Amino acid sequence: MRGGWKKKENANLESRELASPFKPDSLELLADFEPAKPVGIRSIATFTSSDSETLVYIGTQSGSLILLSLNSNFPSLSHSSNASTANAAKNVPSHLRSVSVCDSPVDSIHVVADIGRVLVLSDGFMFLMDSLLIQPVKRLSFLKGVTVISRRLRTGDAESLDFSENVSGLVESSSASQRFLMKLGSGIRANGAKARESEHLRDGNRVFAIAAAKKLVLVELLSVNRLGRSDREIDSAGGGASFVILKEIQGVDGVKTMVWIDDSIIIGTSSGYSLISCVSGQCSVLFSLPDPSSMPHLKLLRKEHKVLLLVDNVGIIVNAYGQPVGGSLVFRYFPDSVGEISSYVVVASDGKMELYHKKSGVCIQMASVAAEGSGMSVVADAEDASGNLVVVASPSKVCKPFFIGSIL
Repeated sequence: MRGGWKKKENANLESRELASPFKPDSLELLADFEPAKPVGIRSIATFTSSDSETLVYIGTQSGSLILLSLNSNFPSLSHSSNASTANAAKNVPSHLRSVSVCDSPVDSIHVVADIGRVLVLSDGFMFLMDSLLIQPVKRLSFLKGVTVISRRLRTGDAESLDFSENVSGLVESSSASQRFLMKLGSGIRANGAKARESEHLRDGNRVFAIAAAKKLVLVELLSVNRLGRSDREIDSAGGGASFVILKEIQGVDGVKTMVWIDDSIIIGTSSGYSLISCVSGQCSVLFSLPDPSSMPHLKLLRKEHKVLLLVDNVGIIVNAYGQPVGGSLVFRYFPDSVGEISSYVVVASDGKMELYHKKSGVCIQMASVAAEGSGMSVVADAEDASGNLVVVASPSKVCKPFFIGSIL
């Protein structure tokens, strides 16, 4: 096995069903991976690169990014138990390569698949690299003190700002929000450079909201051949990619978690949750957190275009406007991390993982993925909402739980 990583089978891994309407093996934990030397896993992200391969990116406490490859051919419930076990033995991640990002923990990882880039947050800076970690790592200098990065999810709502329209399209048929943006003009500046004209706004796949230095900065990552004549790149990311600023919203401070759906940006601070319009910049309070309270946490539920908002160990499901819809989920503990798969939410904390049905709130399964007291657990799911796996990691190892068969 390359890179000094060793395979560890399902030894001492417990999984039990609580109230499942389907077979006990519906959620199965397969072979684990743990490095020969402890690395301190801090963050994780996944990307399904083909029908047969999923790439797993692991950010460490020491500032490294590790790339694993995982076979995506999952067994189904029609397989026998022996067949599923055999498939599980094959479905083991392989270590492709590792790169050093910086000397601080890798806080978050964002895969920009269509242009083959990975955006990483560490030590208040953003770093960009190619998806296979072959080219040199590029530190982006146009923003410092970054705390959170969130990619925009566009649902197709006709009233939401369309980043794929050009100016003629905006003039001929534009919503109120689009016309308002046109009135804003193109006077946004960063580091003395003109940001960009509004005529080349595109969809949300490469559009991000970045919280930094008491403001939100809305940016787009473009390949160089898509830069318009009037575009002025703010920071060349190297390898044929550049960042361009779309808009800045001032007076936004202390952001610890963030989700962006259509024209709505929901942020969480130590005092509570607020809703910000990406068009007008107007901010309104949604929920105030009790004092004392656990840290705010938001999880985008891509399939329903909703958001899970945590208040201590209670998850409240809200729509893009921050309005509660669909009840709430009561967890056994405050999660370190939350993932989504099919109709379920996966929560992990301190070596334990639990599976909850989003509508009923019932805890379907529990599993132990690491020893109690092992530290923070992290969960990653497919960012395009089409994947059928989530990856769970403790500080010392990576586990791969996945659904099989009819519950997908």
